[in-house]
Amino acid sequence: MEIASLTNFVTWQKAVRLAADVIKLTQRTSLSRHLWACDQLRRAALSVPSNIAEGYERRAEKGTDRFYLIAKGSCAEVLTQIKVAQLAHLMSQQEADPILAQCEEILRLIAGVLKARRLARDSYAFASQPSPDKPRR
Repeated sequence: MEIASLTNFVTWQKAVRLAADVIKLTQRTSLSRHLWACDQLRRAALSVPSNIAEGYERRAEKGTDRFYLIAKGSCAEVLTQIKVAQLAHLMSQQEADPILAQCEEILRLIAGVLKARRLARDSYAFASQPSPDKPRR
């Protein structure tokens, strides 16, 4: 099933919301006093929808999955940094939990995209193979 445009791609929509929420969070918590941490967290959060977008636009090319994998890694990076910030008392559990839940959902969605792409590739490869019943010419 083809998605009509990037803006209709739910995985991308949720990743954009995550990036916006991370930016807001870094502005209103104790984390804002640690510029290095804010910068790293924002970069990782912005990498998620950016790489999903690049993967989406390159959907017919061989290296497409690489961008989804980078987005997945960046999302795991956001999850890790939020957890560390929470444990370091730079934000409360109440502030961290919504971001952590978003990360977990996006990780599942990206895994689903990768699985669907793999299944589509496998079924295409299977359909392209000559039938054992038919002699080759």
